[in-house]
Amino acid sequence: MNKSILAVAVASLLSHAHSIHAQEVTVDETMVVTANRFEQSQATTLAPISVVTRDEIEAYQANSITEVLRRLPGVEIAQNGGRGQNASIFLRGTNSDHVLILIDGVRINSSAGGVAINHVPVGLVERLEVMRGPGAAIYGSDAIGGVINIITRSQRGDEAKSVEVGVGSNSSKKANIAAKADVSDDGHFQVGAGYESTKGYDIKVPATNIDYGYENKNMLVGYEHEFGPNWKGYVSALWMESLTDYDSWGLMHGYSENQSFTGQLDYNKDDYLSKFTINYQQTEKTDYSQSEGYDNASTKAEIELTQIQWANLYQLNDELALGAGVDGRREKLKDGAKNYGSPHVLAGESRDTKGIYATSLATFNRLTLEANARFDEHDEYDDYTTWSIAGGYQIDESHRVRASYGTAFKAPTYSDLTTTPDLKPEESENIEVGVSGHYSLASWNVSIYDNQVDNLIIWYRDSANNWYSDNVDARIKGIEFDVNFDTGPVNHTVVAEYKDHKDDNDVQLARRAKENYKWIAFASLGDFEVSSTYTYTGERLDLPSETPSSDDYIPSTSLWDVSVGYWIAQNMVLRARVDNLFNEEYELAKGYKAPERAYFVSAKIDF
Repeated sequence: MNKSILAVAVASLLSHAHSIHAQEVTVDETMVVTANRFEQSQATTLAPISVVTRDEIEAYQANSITEVLRRLPGVEIAQNGGRGQNASIFLRGTNSDHVLILIDGVRINSSAGGVAINHVPVGLVERLEVMRGPGAAIYGSDAIGGVINIITRSQRGDEAKSVEVGVGSNSSKKANIAAKADVSDDGHFQVGAGYESTKGYDIKVPATNIDYGYENKNMLVGYEHEFGPNWKGYVSALWMESLTDYDSWGLMHGYSENQSFTGQLDYNKDDYLSKFTINYQQTEKTDYSQSEGYDNASTKAEIELTQIQWANLYQLNDELALGAGVDGRREKLKDGAKNYGSPHVLAGESRDTKGIYATSLATFNRLTLEANARFDEHDEYDDYTTWSIAGGYQIDESHRVRASYGTAFKAPTYSDLTTTPDLKPEESENIEVGVSGHYSLASWNVSIYDNQVDNLIIWYRDSANNWYSDNVDARIKGIEFDVNFDTGPVNHTVVAEYKDHKDDNDVQLARRAKENYKWIAFASLGDFEVSSTYTYTGERLDLPSETPSSDDYIPSTSLWDVSVGYWIAQNMVLRARVDNLFNEEYELAKGYKAPERAYFVSAKIDF
């Protein structure tokens, strides 16, 4: 049965269900909000989207968001060592900064680098949504490879209080508390806080006899209130602080603190939905050596980001839904910013970006058509128009085909412009076709894509060991296949990917493999939960090079992780996991050892 986007969105926004559409929504549907900013059934989207729930995150026993993401189709992770070290996310072979990162629908990227996703605490995450393919026609700059939406917000009816503690290898420890509950007849309150730390290990090859540790503290407070039958408001405050030991020609310390404040007002009546959001973020990033100390840091930046979003959706009739919205953001690199001891060349400058977009979704029996267009005005670069079209056809009850075309762009960051002030913005054109099948015991999806990226920004190292940025063209072609099925009590997810990604010098793009294979198995056996993950990552170029040699490539890796959970009581679970079960020696970046076999145990109590 076909359902309009608005039908599903109304059902989610209204705690009461007086809408004539709400009764059509079935409880077994997976709902997503990333495809067009309003909630809709995952089955109705025309872009491939992966969803990871809170229960799945806990079953994985993941200590970071990157540990969750690496299991998903289209995602590769490169990291300079263990927990807290610099991590890059490559989505479908695009650059690591070609993924737009959202928290509750609000971007956390900024022109000065923003918040590293591996510092966002996984303990606060209610759900992860990863949309693969260009999203610029909806979200604007950055979404060349896709969009990752980190959802922390709970909903009315979510009643839970929990405490979790854990310890592991390398003196790792963590503690999380969370509470969410309805307050009176109209309010819903949530609070979460967490702490984690690890002594780390010697990440360098050859060894330096230095342990590179990590520490993170975080807190989230949110409150939702229904003001009447048509109005609902939400406010939240998020604070994150981290300290990372890392290597840069010796031991360095990286400190970051992010504060984010969000207010949102939802309106819904009959066939119209509207959502207005305002967000303010302040991020401090400081890098210093042991001898310098924090107060005399040679590299530091304080970034302010202010954003407004107004999104609207109108159900014109049973077949056609129309959407439109405006976005605005101001990013400022405050005075006093320094880069390796020198004043940052862009200190005190701000960037203003304004965008307006329109969307449409038409459903005619088995045929679904979508069209999106967006215009962005950037105060430092040309104006940009991005657009996308997509179509899907339901062949029969179990099979569907789809096709799409979309454009995207990304403006250079403050960091990019430090060495090369005349960099051009990156632009892309992506073509994709796909087919999927859904049955009672299995579902599968195949996607084939071809992404042409012009003016791709790559950082090279010159003969004097200095880094500089430059524009090149690149083409990324790929096929990805994923299937989910059951064999008795065991659920399996298998992912197979092949990518051909080269720049205009016919050189493979760095840190990305051509082949990736993943197998995730999960079983619930009485009071026990058992999970295993296998990942294979093919050979890949380490650092960008115009003329790489065979020594510049990282060998392929095969890894096994296992985890077990035991429910002592209905409200208490003990969990244990082993990463790198067979203690493989490998590198995700040359000169940096990946973690050896590692253990972690935790206990969680729900009240």
